[in-house]
Amino acid sequence: MSIKNNSETKSAALTGPIALFARHPTAANLIMILMIIAGIWGVIKMNSQFLPSFGIDIVTVSIEWPGANSEDIDTNIVQIVEPEVRFLDGVKKVRSTSSEGRASFVIEFKAGSDMQSALSDIEAAVSRITTLPVGTLKPNVKRIIRYETITKLVVSGKMPEEALKAYAKTFRDDLLARGIDRVELFGSRDQEIWIETPQKALRRVDLTIEDISKKISDTSIDLPSGNLGRGLRQVRSLGLLTTADSLRKMEVKSLDDGRKIYLNDVATVGEKFKDSDPIGLRRGLQAIELHLMRALNSDALLLASKVDDFLSETKDYLPSNLFIERYDTATDLLDERIGLLLSNAISGLFVVALILFIFLRASIAIWVLLGIPICFMATLGVMEATGQSINMISLFGLIMALGIVVDDAIVVGEHSESQSRLGLDPLSASVLGARRMAAPVVSASLTTICAFLPLILITGIIGQVISAIPMVIVAVLLASLLECFYVLPGHLNHGMSSKYPVFKLYDTARTHFDDWFADFRDNKFKQLVKLSIEWRYVTLSIVIALCLIAVGLVIGGRVGFTFFPTPESDKIVANIEMVAGTSRGNTTIMIKEVERAANVAAKKIGNGDNNLIKMNFLKVGVRVSGSANAASANDVDDTTAGLIVELLTADKRSVRTSQFIEAWAAEVNDMAGLKNLTIQEVRGGPPGRDIDIRLKGSNITSLKNVANKVMQMLEMYPGVSNVEDNIPYGKRETILKVNERGKSLGFSTQDIGRQIKNAIDGKIAKRFARDEEEVTVRVMYPRSNNKPEMLNDIYLRGPSGQEIPLSQIVSSSETVGFSKIRREGGSREIAITAEIDSSVTTVGKVLSAIERDGINKIANDAGLNVGFSGKAEEQKETFADMKLGLLIGLAGIYVVLAWAFASYTRPIAVMIVIPMGFIGTAFGHFLLGYNLTILSMVGLIGLSGIIINGSIILVTTIDAKVRDSKIIDAIVNASCDRLRPIMLTSATTIGGLMPLLFERSIQAQFLIPMAITIVFGLGVATLLILFVVPSFIAVLDDMKKFWIDRSRLKI
Repeated sequence: MSIKNNSETKSAALTGPIALFARHPTAANLIMILMIIAGIWGVIKMNSQFLPSFGIDIVTVSIEWPGANSEDIDTNIVQIVEPEVRFLDGVKKVRSTSSEGRASFVIEFKAGSDMQSALSDIEAAVSRITTLPVGTLKPNVKRIIRYETITKLVVSGKMPEEALKAYAKTFRDDLLARGIDRVELFGSRDQEIWIETPQKALRRVDLTIEDISKKISDTSIDLPSGNLGRGLRQVRSLGLLTTADSLRKMEVKSLDDGRKIYLNDVATVGEKFKDSDPIGLRRGLQAIELHLMRALNSDALLLASKVDDFLSETKDYLPSNLFIERYDTATDLLDERIGLLLSNAISGLFVVALILFIFLRASIAIWVLLGIPICFMATLGVMEATGQSINMISLFGLIMALGIVVDDAIVVGEHSESQSRLGLDPLSASVLGARRMAAPVVSASLTTICAFLPLILITGIIGQVISAIPMVIVAVLLASLLECFYVLPGHLNHGMSSKYPVFKLYDTARTHFDDWFADFRDNKFKQLVKLSIEWRYVTLSIVIALCLIAVGLVIGGRVGFTFFPTPESDKIVANIEMVAGTSRGNTTIMIKEVERAANVAAKKIGNGDNNLIKMNFLKVGVRVSGSANAASANDVDDTTAGLIVELLTADKRSVRTSQFIEAWAAEVNDMAGLKNLTIQEVRGGPPGRDIDIRLKGSNITSLKNVANKVMQMLEMYPGVSNVEDNIPYGKRETILKVNERGKSLGFSTQDIGRQIKNAIDGKIAKRFARDEEEVTVRVMYPRSNNKPEMLNDIYLRGPSGQEIPLSQIVSSSETVGFSKIRREGGSREIAITAEIDSSVTTVGKVLSAIERDGINKIANDAGLNVGFSGKAEEQKETFADMKLGLLIGLAGIYVVLAWAFASYTRPIAVMIVIPMGFIGTAFGHFLLGYNLTILSMVGLIGLSGIIINGSIILVTTIDAKVRDSKIIDAIVNASCDRLRPIMLTSATTIGGLMPLLFERSIQAQFLIPMAITIVFGLGVATLLILFVVPSFIAVLDDMKKFWIDRSRLKI
């Protein structure tokens, strides 16, 4: 009878596509080769970068109104432009900043918007505005194209600024020619020609600044003058003066007696650099920074190698007084962290291989293990085809998939081996093993896909960062299905048919292990399963209690939460803000003091060795951050400066960044006039400050007053530092109004404002191109006269030509305004930001504390609205998306299981194990001392699909056995039969991540919470599955009998 059944089974097994590929001599290997080729193509073509590309789609609008203060800008420009752009299609958010002489708008669009169309819409909306004030310049509308940093080069030396700038421009052109996508210069000031003429000299020859400016504009010009002879000859009028020497000889006035007055007679003419532009300093010398960037579709490692080639070739011809230094090299971290993950992947692969060779025969384990690189190669091809890159997140996804990818092959291989032991030939055993496990394997893969795939619904920056994980996992699972059904059976057929060298020690060890495992399974484990079924209600109660304890650990704060932890930074920035009116010279002195303090702190904390600091660079006139650092005109302020310090990488130093910052701050000697000093590490990952509180209202004074109260509250909380707001007080303002005498003499506000502006800032007479740059010719009073008391000495020319002292025709008063006014969503807004020490507190605790202490009441009493932005806002949006993704994932899992089991209740028996993953997750984070993070949450959602794989296998086997035996016997026997594959699939997933769990590198710490989630969650859940699922199925049977008995009693 058994021979007949085996014959029928063999005959049935050798039909269908699986059998076709298994017995074909080359088909399986051809598919394998195609998968490997896809991987090679992916590796060659795919970009390498630190994190996945992320960012927001924005268009900026900038409108200049020279001489206007922030209140004038807000009232006359911002409130006119903002309504025109705020309600356009696709606009998500509009932020505006009113500062001295400029209105800036940042229009953020929803993800997926057509940005070319968006740019056109903004341009059209701005062009329709006809009520902008007289004197405003043409609006500048541009779309921000995202680039990422490759590295930064600092060019410095003892040489004239003209020569330093020429070298920097040469280097820039060379790098662009080599293929670097974008190079920006910082500290390369614009060139100007200054024509400084004393007021007395002008009055002596009866000229004004406007007269000289007009004379230059009319004289210094090149004009086309038409064609002669129907185009045979072109006529041009040339007179453009492009140097200070040529301008000195220009005639500005001809006297009645024939004498001529030249510009050199009444003015000092010289080549200068724009004194309001920011500058860079390195070792006390003026320096220029070259910021090298790549487009999102460029390979970071390839471009970095081109920079290496440039530096190695350039150093051979540099003069001895010129230096090129390099810092903020993103690829250094990329190389280190990719190497770190690859070493963990290799270690994980070794652990997985060890587990396979322990649980399976070598002839099976080899081919199951071979499926890992085959599937990974296919996955790399899919990643390239879908526009992904090799980065920290995608590599972590591959490490996570290291154990998952072999689950399908393990189930098929283990079942094929069991069929072989029953007497089937290798071909029939391998085909039958694949065919019989097709339903549970496909169901398990689909449920895992259902768990991970909805994660792509997460929007915002976080969604862009973590989307690599579900994309990688899904690609791996699809490749795994292809490999285990169309490649693996052919290899198993070959493996079980071939004879391998005998390793006696290994065979003996495996025999002992198999005997021990069989004894454990058939005795101790079987008794435990029977006991759990017998006390099934107690078993379920224990699991519920464990779930409640796990929830209590989180709610009670024993396990904290950090939204998105980032690796310890090697870069620190310090920013200073001096009181309004401080000269650039004094600001420079203060930032040099901050630099001195950093060097002293590095020596002290490093035991006299200053090797802790690799590089530092000063920027005067702008604040610095961890982004591009390129300054725009509205960012420039003589009262601000910043310092960038780069330390040795975290794993190469014993001093932690927070320790150095503390020591550095203690060494700084505050200078008179210092308003604010902040020192903070530059954090990677999604943008946004830890604490970002937004107050909205119409009264700017009320906003500032309430902001000061909120800042005082924040400063009282432990672990909170660098508290500041983004609306600083401005300079003292002198308000001039035309008095009655001025009006009687014919002076108007416009006349006075124009002449005073010319006296203070000068009059731009000409702009022309020279050496690929725009040069400005500026006519002005001597810069040395530009002091507050100069207003007492100014004479203004009236309509009739008379010159009157300013003091006689105006009345003056003084006030203090705000240097910036910000709006978002149509309302004036002030942001209070701060950083937190994650070892002391969390964002959630600080925000809860400030709400408890009455921030809402303070704001409401002042008629203001309060909200939270930054990471708190990103966290809220991410969690909302994750909840939706979880619901969709659970619904998808239920649909797959209901289809696979042809039952509405069986999926519940399988899905009951999902909450058990949280038990292990909470206890794992608690035991190892880690906070939950957004990556933990992502892992937990994905875990819901991984956990039920073992449950599917178990329930499928129970349903098969219940047809031939009693329900309890079927449950017990199925649990024993499936113990090996369930433990094996879980062990390989855990083993793949185990090396990362014990990684001590500082750079890997932000990934460990996700590894904890998978390892502890899956480990605990697997143990519970083996007892809870059998107990729950027994409970369902009890309920079924109860309802049947109750129905009978009613009858």
